[in-house]
Amino acid sequence: MRKKGAYLISTILIAAMLTGCGAADGTVSNNTNNTVVSAAETDDDILEDDYEEADEEESNDSEDTDTETDEGDSVSEDSDSGSEEGNASSETSQTSDDDEFTDRDVDYSYDESEAIEIILNKDSASSDGAGVTIDGSTVTISQEGIYVISGSLEDGQIIVDADDTAKVQLVLNGVDITCSYSAAIYVRNADKTFITLADGTENTLSDTGSAYTADGDENVDGVIYSKDDITFNGSGYLTIEAGYNHGIVGNDDVKFTGGTYSINATNKGVKANDSIRIKDGTYIINSGDDALHTSNYEEDGKGYIYIVGGSFQLAAGDDGIHAEKELIINDGTIDVSQSVEGLEGATIEINGGDISVNASDDGLNATGTSTSGSMDSVEMDFGDMKFGGGMMMDAVADAELTINGGTIYVNAGGDGLDSNGYLYINDGIVTVDGPTNDGNGALDTGYTAYVNGGSVILVGSSGMAESFSADSEQYSILYNFSNTLSEGTEIELIDESGNVVMSYTLNKTANSVLLSSPDIKEGTYTIKAGSTEDTITVTSISTSGGVAGGFGGGMGTPGGDMGGDMSGGFGGPSGDMGGGFGGPQ
Repeated sequence: MRKKGAYLISTILIAAMLTGCGAADGTVSNNTNNTVVSAAETDDDILEDDYEEADEEESNDSEDTDTETDEGDSVSEDSDSGSEEGNASSETSQTSDDDEFTDRDVDYSYDESEAIEIILNKDSASSDGAGVTIDGSTVTISQEGIYVISGSLEDGQIIVDADDTAKVQLVLNGVDITCSYSAAIYVRNADKTFITLADGTENTLSDTGSAYTADGDENVDGVIYSKDDITFNGSGYLTIEAGYNHGIVGNDDVKFTGGTYSINATNKGVKANDSIRIKDGTYIINSGDDALHTSNYEEDGKGYIYIVGGSFQLAAGDDGIHAEKELIINDGTIDVSQSVEGLEGATIEINGGDISVNASDDGLNATGTSTSGSMDSVEMDFGDMKFGGGMMMDAVADAELTINGGTIYVNAGGDGLDSNGYLYINDGIVTVDGPTNDGNGALDTGYTAYVNGGSVILVGSSGMAESFSADSEQYSILYNFSNTLSEGTEIELIDESGNVVMSYTLNKTANSVLLSSPDIKEGTYTIKAGSTEDTITVTSISTSGGVAGGFGGGMGTPGGDMGGDMSGGFGGPSGDMGGGFGGPQ
């Protein structure tokens, strides 16, 4: 969420106006309900990230014929962010399924004649495989191979402790394992472990204690815990009950390509250090903290979440999905029914899918990786309203929220779409029921928001309402109502021929709406909502009307000035602010 330091700036501006200073390139005036203001277009360019791919190869399986190597084992990583100028369109990451998943990740079939059977029998187990050691209720696998596990184990665990080059496949063929002191499945060492859910089976893993026993220096803290890469596949069902801590924990990459997973976790549902990659499957996660979480912020090409498909029902005590670096969603059905912040990442890129988010704070939040804003080195010249550097508060140059497609609905108590840097909507259907308080907005950026395509309806409070930049490629209208509209009120935008161009029925109270569509062109429109009926004339890309309030076209691009139209009050519903309050120089 943007820090609301802009109120300080408004005080400075008011003081400047009282001294008789005016804007060189814009006229300051008071809007009434019927006043229409068209945003002044600017020549400011925006920052654009350079992307570079960090490739990491997995070791090849020297024995199996299905040799695997992960080419480009990470999504693109930002570099030199904030050092180059770009345009109003963002670049998308260069990644594909072939880069993120190997053949063996996806193809979970195996030769039963080569598989080793392990039968669990409450407080003991049996197996005649050479790579299996059994000590009471502890089963240790020390060799590469395929192991088919069935039965129940009470207060025991499966441990994988093999060579660094070993690939181990555990086929869960109807298991029920509880453990009171550690992980039910613990991958201590291997090159890569595959957990396959056998067709038509139901499997359950649970922790039943109040604490885990550390393994030397290793703080084991998940029902499934892996120190190395781990992939989940198959078509069966897995239930994880994590009453003490996390559901699934991976110190490296955690991948899912199939199966149905029901995870109830006191802490995080799925926690990975390097990446979470999901190709398909069904995920029902109830977590006390984040439902999906990555944490590696130090290494390039790590700490990301990549979703290309699957069905998700997430109820989280904190973030629905949290990526320390990139969050990329190409497809899938994602329903975050409960969260503090719905989807969060340093950068967020949505290329498709059906996404619904309910958040008590921000709905979609792109945080960036480094704070570029500053209160230092502020240049103030009230004669031409220039604010050359600083005043960006918490703006972050490498933060980007990019929507290239999909259907997205957000119901947020805080900011609806929030980027500490830049926001781009290039396509898709985007709807936001935003905040009812004036301390947040349906749209919130540290620098600037651009709309270049798609159908966009953002409703919320007018106190911090923000419009799209006049450097956008698609027309938009920001309208602030003089009264608060009640839940169930229909807002309509009607063209000169009487056609309804856009309409929306409110799911909660609001007094501001931001509309954008390919069907909006220059011309005269009527906006209707409850007792309000007003005329709006669209003469430029970003147009505003209604009462004063909000922040216009965002906080400006780095090094910009305030030469734009400010007739909406402080920013007001006046479209672009001509560079806003400057930024990193």
